[in-house]
Amino acid sequence: MASRFGLERSKRRKATWSRPRAILALLLAIAPAISQGTALKPAEEAEQALEQARQAIADRALDRAELQLERVLMLVPEHAEARVMLASLMAQLGRLETALLLLQSLIEDPRTAEDYRQRLRSIYLLIAQAPRLASLTRLPQRLAPESAPQTYWRAELGLGQSTNPLSRTNASELPLTIADSVINLPLSERPQRGNQLQASIGRIGQESGFDLNLSQVRPLGAEGGAAESARLSAWGPIAGSYYWQAQAQQSLDQQRRYTLGFSFAEARHRLTAAAFNEPSRDESGQFVRYEHRVYPALGGLWSASLERGRHLNRTPDYWRAALSGEYSLGKQRFLVVNWGYQADLSGYNPLLENNSRRWLDTRSVVFEQHVALSKQKVLVLRGLATERRSNLTIFSFRDLGLQVSFIATWL
Repeated sequence: MASRFGLERSKRRKATWSRPRAILALLLAIAPAISQGTALKPAEEAEQALEQARQAIADRALDRAELQLERVLMLVPEHAEARVMLASLMAQLGRLETALLLLQSLIEDPRTAEDYRQRLRSIYLLIAQAPRLASLTRLPQRLAPESAPQTYWRAELGLGQSTNPLSRTNASELPLTIADSVINLPLSERPQRGNQLQASIGRIGQESGFDLNLSQVRPLGAEGGAAESARLSAWGPIAGSYYWQAQAQQSLDQQRRYTLGFSFAEARHRLTAAAFNEPSRDESGQFVRYEHRVYPALGGLWSASLERGRHLNRTPDYWRAALSGEYSLGKQRFLVVNWGYQADLSGYNPLLENNSRRWLDTRSVVFEQHVALSKQKVLVLRGLATERRSNLTIFSFRDLGLQVSFIATWL
């Protein structure tokens, strides 16, 4: 009885151990097929999701496209095409910081081919040149790295009104230092509200192009008539990362300036050396400027520059620094903040503040609402506030204004 019970228990033990062995054998037998299936399935699913993303973009279903592209990257994180498409989509949705970070990750990826990396840098800089408009016009359809670099036309027509478009000081008197005494000279030109008309047209490329900007300010009730300004800029490649640039401009006070220079640009960095001539003031000189462009920080996109200028005649040499930040507020709303500071290295004028070295501290805030009229046309509503402070009263001013602009781009 005991032996029969022991035999049955031995049989059950053998059966119990035989099942795991059988299951293990089965798993080992089908393991290659399973591993092959799991290896192929993410790639296949990623391609299907990528195709669905393309269709969603064609249907303008951008939220669905974003979900599909994120699914591609979840399945295949190194998928370069999906990262570029997602960067394009982020630019279109106004999430420019994310777009630039995605592009930067590809640029810095050692697996990215050098020719592909150069195209990505061109795309990065194209967004950087006009980040607020990148989401509204041609960029989403042109971010494919395999496409040839293209130039496009851009035109803008704007109308506006501000409280002080000629940047006149609020002071009623100008203190002059004469023979160790101060004389207060009455100022007849005071801040005056005025209308503004602005028009521009340009042919913009990744390496070359030109831009013509014309503006007119007509003070309300002024007897002197309108003041006009113009600026023509052009640039092009020399070799590799070296470029030439030229500019001719006339300011609202009829001062003319001509500039010719050369620059070295690599990724976010640009170094420029240029010579200028100001025939209206019988002045000339040179400047060197370093720019660090479009750096994602503090929730926005920031650019910074530092410039050292040298005049050959009477005007003081100077140092100049600037910061500019752009924030996307969602729903095609943008906030732009600018700060600039200039410090002269010698006295500006013996009659002003005992020949003190002039400094200028300029700040501005701009709010923009973009309204897309079509794929390549946009209406921009702007509200702006500008203030400049200086130790020389004549250079201080404040201005508040509203503008509306129509912008169109075409190839």
